[in-house]
Amino acid sequence: MASGLDNVPVLKTLLPQMEIGSFTGVKNVEIVYGVQEHKNEKGAVIIVNGRNETFVKYSDVIAKLSSQGFSVYTLDHRNQGFSGRQLADPHKGHVDTYDDYIADFDFFLKNIVNKKSHKVKLVLAHSMGGTISLLYEVRHPGSFSGMAMSAPMLGFSTTPWPFFLVPPLLSLYEVLGLERNYVVGGGKFKLEPYSPDNNLTSDEPHYTRNYQLMLDYPQTQLGAPTCAWVKKSLEAIKEIQDGAEKFKTSLLILQAGDDRVVNNCTEERFCCKVGKNCQLVVMPGSQHEILMEKPAIRKSAEKYIINFFNHIAGL
Repeated sequence: MASGLDNVPVLKTLLPQMEIGSFTGVKNVEIVYGVQEHKNEKGAVIIVNGRNETFVKYSDVIAKLSSQGFSVYTLDHRNQGFSGRQLADPHKGHVDTYDDYIADFDFFLKNIVNKKSHKVKLVLAHSMGGTISLLYEVRHPGSFSGMAMSAPMLGFSTTPWPFFLVPPLLSLYEVLGLERNYVVGGGKFKLEPYSPDNNLTSDEPHYTRNYQLMLDYPQTQLGAPTCAWVKKSLEAIKEIQDGAEKFKTSLLILQAGDDRVVNNCTEERFCCKVGKNCQLVVMPGSQHEILMEKPAIRKSAEKYIINFFNHIAGL
């Protein structure tokens, strides 16, 4: 089992402006985190990254938020980034249950974020980070003053399998004790330099920078998800969708117009159920990673987010 604690010195080198630390999450998985406090903060922003990400990837976003007067808190989820791994194969994108993500996030909020009193607590989440933070808010209503989502994972493609076959197939894998296997067709991390056909971003510099980070720090490399991750993700998404009509927190959803990773229709369905508290903005021409896109798209997204946060903070 790889330990996130060993990576704290590396993170201090990569992000010298941040306070870097770690805590032991459930099942003894070490979770790394970063804090950049602003002396006269407007509020605190918790960045919740997506699958196969590390908060190092968001250094520009952290700097932008700090320049706008916000304190920033962020963490790497279990079994990815610079945090610890549960399985012998560190390339497996795995979680036993989303309760583990929620427990880690809850500890982080109560013991790191809430060590200081904040005027407002805001969330900026991407993809799977949206699933985790929205699920937390559904289970703990009123935890956040406002939440901004970048292409939240509220549904995703199950190709090559028809969706209706996936849940029973995953349940069968669980019964057979194969839930920790890679999904069918999936495997270890693969070297994939930039190609215009990639489904993450059309911005080659951002893609190459993030790709190089994984090459320079092999401990961050991640392959395909496990069957358990897919099954538990679908269960978490259903719980969020089922709780949408009771969702009261102000919500901004930035939707990637050309997304091929998550299902945009599910974002629209969720926002419609939430009603007046949800604003959905389409970012035309954007692939999945809106905040890693070409400058015009990225700057537009940042403007929406900062304006939304300032509005919540009463500015």
